[in-house]
Amino acid sequence: MRKKTAIGIDLGTDSIKIVALESVAGEAVPRVLGAGVAPSRGMRKGAVIEPEELALAIREAKDALEKSTGIKNVRANVALGGAGLSFQKTKGLVAVSRADGEITREDIKRAGIASEMALSRLQNKEIIHRIPLAYKVDGEEPVNDPTGLTGNKLEAETLFITVFSPNIKNAITALEEASVEIEEIIASPLAAASVALGRREKEIGAMALDLGASTTSLILFEYGLPYSLDILPFGFQNITQDIAVGLKIDLDESEKLKINYGAVGSEAENFSKKTSKNSVGVEDFVYGHYSRKKLSEIIEARLSDIFELVEKHLKKVERARLLAAGAVIVGGGANLLGIESFTKDALDLPARVAEPENLGGFKDKIKNPAWSVAVGAALMALEKEASPSIFHPSSNPFMRWLRAFLP
Repeated sequence: MRKKTAIGIDLGTDSIKIVALESVAGEAVPRVLGAGVAPSRGMRKGAVIEPEELALAIREAKDALEKSTGIKNVRANVALGGAGLSFQKTKGLVAVSRADGEITREDIKRAGIASEMALSRLQNKEIIHRIPLAYKVDGEEPVNDPTGLTGNKLEAETLFITVFSPNIKNAITALEEASVEIEEIIASPLAAASVALGRREKEIGAMALDLGASTTSLILFEYGLPYSLDILPFGFQNITQDIAVGLKIDLDESEKLKINYGAVGSEAENFSKKTSKNSVGVEDFVYGHYSRKKLSEIIEARLSDIFELVEKHLKKVERARLLAAGAVIVGGGANLLGIESFTKDALDLPARVAEPENLGGFKDKIKNPAWSVAVGAALMALEKEASPSIFHPSSNPFMRWLRAFLP
């Protein structure tokens, strides 16, 4: 029986998550072999600040995976995000090389190189994804694959995802010290989308919204391909800090209140109505000290700030209120009570929470939106083995250079 194993690692600011999946010939869905998690260290807003500290956290998560699966040698797809992640779309135009005008794979390759040469602001950045979006032959209607068509000129439009050079190099250092062999380094939003969005959603227009600890990332898909992405410098750690300041309590107590009693949108309103019916004139208190109403107000205030930035991006790319499949929410913040209704109201779009599904094995270990990036990274590795995808950066010269230094 043919089996394939893939491992995904999510380098998050709050925690390091690692998951192992196995694809078995004849089985409809991959199996979850096991998972490991450890508190993150050495990171700030998704950026690697102290590689040595991060290496310790990766080792801890890796050891937890080994205990549950017996896997010792880890070769992984590693998902990296943070404020240094960005994208550009460019176009490149070349003359068709054959005398009869038939377009070949070599012409397509040259058009892609031409679009890369048109990139700007690449100082201190590394390209981790090159995603061809469309091709035009002699300026006519765009096509996905122009091979075999005839014309004089070929234009390629390509989306490039880049990462801040010091961040990726520090991440590589940490992974090396933790004895992790890198299969690929991929953008966290792409990994999240591979779990959150179905094929039809990607086709008709959708956004994967990852509500993380220190950042919020979003990626838009249309016609099955990425359209844009953004990393916002606020996350659910900011909400924890706001609660601490607003209620004058320490961060540990603030985090506990947020997780156990936080609610927004219609869920917060429903709770208030229920409370007022049961105890007229008496405000509900959590632990006998903290107003649940005030707690919700603090959370909603910061969420409103985050969603204003999300809306700003949607307007910038002319997709505000125009995504037919709406927003699909993942990340630890997706566990907040009422987040679906809040998102619907804030963005005027359909919204739902997604968690890793269509999995077998020990799937309960990762049945949480917070595991979407790690699971997505592993799924992308399995999909790459089955059929190479445009989303995989295997042709990345930087990765070829990197492998010369890896064990």
